[in-house]
Amino acid sequence: MFHSPKFLVLSIVLLLGIGGCASGPETINPYFEMPPEHLVKSDLELYNRAVTQLKNNQLENSIELWQRFLKNNPRSFRGYNNLGMALYSSDQLLPSIQAFETALALEPFDLKIKGNLKRALLFQVTIQEENKDLEKAIEHLERVKKLTDDAPGKEKVALRIETLQDRIYEQVKSANTLEAYEEFVQKYPDNPKNSDEARRLIAEMKPKESPLGEIPEMQNEMLPEPAQTTIVPKQEVVLPEPMEKVPSLPPVLKESIEIVAETEQPEVAEEVEDPLVEEAPAEPPAEKLPAKLEPTVEKVAVDPEMEMKREKAAPPVQATTMRVRITTKKTSLRVRAEPDARSKVLAQIPKNSVVPVFQESKDWYQIEYQTDKKGWISKKYTQVVK
Repeated sequence: MFHSPKFLVLSIVLLLGIGGCASGPETINPYFEMPPEHLVKSDLELYNRAVTQLKNNQLENSIELWQRFLKNNPRSFRGYNNLGMALYSSDQLLPSIQAFETALALEPFDLKIKGNLKRALLFQVTIQEENKDLEKAIEHLERVKKLTDDAPGKEKVALRIETLQDRIYEQVKSANTLEAYEEFVQKYPDNPKNSDEARRLIAEMKPKESPLGEIPEMQNEMLPEPAQTTIVPKQEVVLPEPMEKVPSLPPVLKESIEIVAETEQPEVAEEVEDPLVEEAPAEPPAEKLPAKLEPTVEKVAVDPEMEMKREKAAPPVQATTMRVRITTKKTSLRVRAEPDARSKVLAQIPKNSVVPVFQESKDWYQIEYQTDKKGWISKKYTQVVK
């Protein structure tokens, strides 16, 4: 029976199965022993020396050799992976993670580089969990989750992430502040266990506004009673007594009054003549002098209706019943801005004109030669009209 062909076949299959189970899965070498192609002789020797130092666990020498090699070959993913292994073996986790990330960027689909990077990240997560740096640990686990291709592996990493988030939420509950809950929801909005509870607590802790926009504590307070309005008895309106009628000014005779235009006159190198005194014709000088410039004169007719309006609008303080007549012989009488013979000439009033007087100042009368326009004339050439 034991020598039958069927028994021999079954025995061989059983032995092969036991041998396969005993050997287990084939381990992957974490570093690249074979150098890249097309290397120059010096770089090839440098690569082989660095691999030898790495195998012999001469980590410091190996790191230095790999850095020299990468300086000449910055695009070598093999060199960055082997440098990462040397750093990882010397417990320099963060630099090793950076080296593996660079190697994976140069060769994105290499399984050896992915495995080395995941191993370094998980080791770093373990250290961060011990140091209670849970947020950084979650960030590294998220990277591991992206590097994991199989669904069971992804689910395992996701469960570990949720566990760390639950530990963070326990710290948030201990703080029990609105800011802590809001920060947790902002960082981990999809946490299946704690995000909804955090949102509910945020809604409870936020102050609620009343329909009138008041603070809740003030809603129960009584509103102040409206102020009572007092009715003021209607007072009789007392009309002012009519004022006495002010005597109107006497009308000005309708005669033409010459107004001097306000233009600057050129200076003449001679003495100023008295404009009020008519001088006798003098003998002609020996030399011919330049003719004296006369001011531009504009003749304005006095309107009686305008004078009546002026009489009504004139203030009672300046009202007067005194009138004077211009008594010059031939020429018109000049009206000046100030009671001074050297003052500016404003206008010229023809002789025999009658004008009202408002003020007196020594040898001068203030008269109104046009509506709302007043000036000064000399008493010497006037006569009071009774």
